Amino acid sequence: NADDALNYGGIGMVIGHEITHTFDDQGAQYDKDGNLKNWWTKEDYAKFKSKIQQVINMYSTYTVLDNLHINGAMTVGENTADIAGIAVAYDAFKMTQQGQGNTKIDGFTPDQRFFISIAKIWRVKMKDEFLRLWINNNPHSPPNWRVNGPLMNTTPFYEAFNVKPGDKMFLPKNERIIIW
Repeated sequence: NADDALNYGGIGMVIGHEITHTFDDQGAQYDKDGNLKNWWTKEDYAKFKSKIQQVINMYSTYTVLDNLHINGAMTVGENTADIAGIAVAYDAFKMTQQGQGNTKIDGFTPDQRFFISIAKIWRVKMKDEFLRLWINNNPHSPPNWRVNGPLMNTTPFYEAFNVKPGDKMFLPKNERIIIW
């Protein structure tokens, strides 16, 4: 009896994230049998590597504290899975009756609740000292960037919340990264 938007946005994003690790910068190196083997066409792998480089470049610009930035190369696998996981979860959500409707709950549309649920699962507060340790040692981006980074690349998020040029989370459509 739970709200589909909350389930697909919360656990759906996590499930999509884990599934798409199969095709992140590391998982993409293994074939269907789990063997380290290049199974890509030359053209497809070049396109994929270009997308991966875009993720590295984008996340490396995100400032965490003062002048401390995310290490885009270290976090690329997780960031790729976050971006793709949200896309997979959103596509699945849109196949549900609720995802195809527009019934508001507590004043929020289904799409708004979907994206709010993503933000809720990553909410955390940490001390600056721990965040500095995190940035230097954790292959995951800090929780707020596991929300903001992927959502800045998700066009339905813009539509759900009417994000426009000049808004802090706005990226021009041609700069948004679509992994799959």
